[in-house]
Amino acid sequence: MTNNFLSFRLTRFLVFAGTLLSISQAHAQWQKISNHVDFFQQSANLRFYDSNQILIKGDNCALMFDASGNFSAVEATVKHLKHTLKVPLCYLVASHFHDDHLLGMAVLQHHYPNAKLITHQKLAANFADFKQAYNNKLETYQQSIELSFQRLAKQPKEKQPAWRDKLELAKNRLLRWQEYTLKPPALAVTDSLALDLGNYPITINAYQAHTNADLMLYAEQQTILIGGDIVDYLPYPGHGNLTDWRELLTELAANTIEQTILPGHGEPITIKDLQHSHAFLTAIQEHVQNNPEQDLTQLQQSFNEQFANQYITDEISAKAYPIFLQAGLKRAKQSK
Repeated sequence: MTNNFLSFRLTRFLVFAGTLLSISQAHAQWQKISNHVDFFQQSANLRFYDSNQILIKGDNCALMFDASGNFSAVEATVKHLKHTLKVPLCYLVASHFHDDHLLGMAVLQHHYPNAKLITHQKLAANFADFKQAYNNKLETYQQSIELSFQRLAKQPKEKQPAWRDKLELAKNRLLRWQEYTLKPPALAVTDSLALDLGNYPITINAYQAHTNADLMLYAEQQTILIGGDIVDYLPYPGHGNLTDWRELLTELAANTIEQTILPGHGEPITIKDLQHSHAFLTAIQEHVQNNPEQDLTQLQQSFNEQFANQYITDEISAKAYPIFLQAGLKRAKQSK
């Protein structure tokens, strides 16, 4: 279920090798959405490569929605929570199985062992795969560190001590993470789950859209929707059920309640913004259906350029867009 996308994510996380080795982190910011909801938005240069996180606080309990795939960033989140959170962290919600939303839960579970992990039932049923994915990521980090030590001798002598110190710090972090494990979900959602965090009710609903194991969360009488990657402005369609996804976006867009929508990647959006992701997914499906004789390369070359003009706004999006488009076209061809 995960091999193709995990390979894609692995490629993307090579970006984080530099983060790991330099012990530097791109700055992300906590935003106050309401008195009960804090939004941790990744910095612009990581918006396609790592997930946002959302902290929800009731009178008795708190809930964390998604966890970064950059484990050092999760440790920074833990430090923030230890200094600011006034109630126990009772629940951890993984919106879906992609590693930049799920694997960092191992760090949170270590620091908050009583917190219950909540996932979609289909994710829970295949959880052994994702425990292995956590171990695979650590193996990749270890290989990166070992390779960097080998290359250290080629650095100018005056720079070697500083790099050696950074590599030792990275090695110590890795040893710490190797002691953690990704623990199975305590609660699996098949349809809907209602929770009360203490005078603060929420609802978690299960879907099959961005993947076959998605969760979204409603809060504050549905005026806040935490949608994960289902509601991303530029959606990644590589594992999506594109028809059901489009239908869900249509349903969400028809909501007459004014909502703040918090996506898995990028800045908060409104209901009107959902039309862009819907149009992109629709165009992908229709392009494949209308051009059955074209192979993947031809489909990508003949795809409507208006979407490239819309989505490519900087160097990061120029790299992400063709990858996302190709994944969507491939998915649509497979689904015919």
